[in-house]
Formats: sequence, structure tokens, C-alpha cells
Amino acid sequence: MAKFLNGFDIKSEAGSLSVLTSGLFVLLLMISVGIIDISDAYLAKRELIQIGESSVSHAAQSLDSTRYYEDGILNSGGRVPIDCNSANLMFQDEMAHKSLRKNSIDVITFECTPEQITAEISSNIVPVVSLPIMNRIAGSKIAITATIGAGSIAK
Repeated sequence: MAKFLNGFDIKSEAGSLSVLTSGLFVLLLMISVGIIDISDAYLAKRELIQIGESSVSHAAQSLDSTRYYEDGILNSGGRVPIDCNSANLMFQDEMAHKSLRKNSIDVITFECTPEQITAEISSNIVPVVSLPIMNRIAGSKIAITATIGAGSIAK
């Protein structure tokens, strides 16, 4: 004889499938939200790389005229030498006027040699799906970082 607790049979399994289904639905929903946010972060990184590449390639066109005319192209390794001071100013100025989804872009590092420029830039984006529980766990913004570079023209 089965014991009853408040009118329910203790050994009965009625309703256990609905609890399992509800739990799996919540799990599927959370995984879907995660996939959407990860995909959006990937697209934002591609946008940041495109923004940075246009600026760094423009900055790489800064000619170091002293080295170019005095040393000659043959003594500079077959590449047009870059004026690092001018390139840095040009890159910083361009990045100051650009944004990623209405968020500012920060220049973390800028390295320049007479032959190439490398920079690391970052920005923050707001997740597509913003749930209060997820905001407490991961924060309300996603940080996106990209490393970009460009070389001088080979002659």
C-alpha cells in the first residue's frame, strides 16, 4: 500500500516528465542566448579589425623623406621607410574619430619600425540579448580586442 502525502501518491512518477522538459527548455534557451552573443561578438571583432586596418594602412603611408632621399631605397631594405612619429599621430587622430557601434575605440599599443606598424585596439559592445542574470555573471558589456598591422610599400 502506497503512502499518501497531502493527497499525492509518493511512489507515483506523474508530472516528472514536465519538470524534465521545463529544465531542458531553460537550458536550451540559455545556450541559444550564449550562441547569439558569441556570434555578435565575433562580428563586432571583424568590424573592429576592418576599422583598424583602414587606419593603420593609411598611417603606413607616412614617408620618412630623410631616410628615403638620403639613404636611398636600396639601403633601406627595398622598402619605403615609414616616419613613425607622423604615422603615430595620423593613426591616433583617425582612431579618435571612429567608433564601433557608437562606442569609442581605445588604442592599447602602437609599435612602429621603419618597415611596419602594429597596433592593438579595443572597444566595448552591448550584448544583443541582455538578461539581468547574465549581466550579473558576465557584466553588461563585452570587451572586444584586435591586433592589426601594415607594412610599408616594397619597391
